[in-house]
Amino acid sequence: MPRLHLLLLSIGLVALLSGCQFQLSGTKGPDDVTPNAVAGDAIEVTALDAPAPATEGEAAPPPGADPAAKPQSAAPDAAATAEPVADTVAEPAPQPDLGEAATDPAAVTEPVPAKSEKQLACEKKKGRWVSTGGKAHTCVFATKDANKHCTRESQCEGACLARSGTCSPVKPLLGCNEILQDDGARVTLCIE
Repeated sequence: MPRLHLLLLSIGLVALLSGCQFQLSGTKGPDDVTPNAVAGDAIEVTALDAPAPATEGEAAPPPGADPAAKPQSAAPDAAATAEPVADTVAEPAPQPDLGEAATDPAAVTEPVPAKSEKQLACEKKKGRWVSTGGKAHTCVFATKDANKHCTRESQCEGACLARSGTCSPVKPLLGCNEILQDDGARVTLCIE
C-alpha cells in the first residue's frame, strides 16, 4: 500500500513537471520573443533598471555611461554658443508669513461646539452623550450587571436580552432588540 502512494506521488510530480518548460543553455536566447496571445504581436520586455529609450533626434547613451547624465546634443545649442554665465544660485522668493496657524495642526481643526445643558447633566451623572441619528442625542448609561445571565427583565438593571440570555451592557438600548419581559415573554423593543 505505501508503494502505491509513492508511485501515485511520483506520477503526479512527473505530470506537474512535464507542463513546465526549462530553458537549457543554447536552446533559447534573449532575442526569442513570445507572441501576444490576444493581438498576435510580439511582447516587448524592458527591464526596470534599464535606461529610458532614446527619443527621436536624441542619441542613446553609450553602454556603461551614467543614465542620469544629460546626453550631449549633436546640433549646437543657442545657450551653448552664448557666453558662459557665472554660476549663481537664485534665492527663493520670500514666503508670506501665515503665522502659527500654518504650522500648528490644532489651529487648523474645527472648534468644538459648546456642550448643551442636557449633555453636561448627562456627563455629570457618568453617562455618555450619543447621537441617535441626525441631530438628536440621548444619554446612555453603562449597567453594572452587563453580561450576567438572566431569564426576565427584573433580574437586570437594564434589559434582559432574549438572544443571549444576558443583561444589556447599556441602558436604554437604542434600536430594535428582542428582550425578555418580567413574565419571561419574548418581545421586540424598539427605541429611537
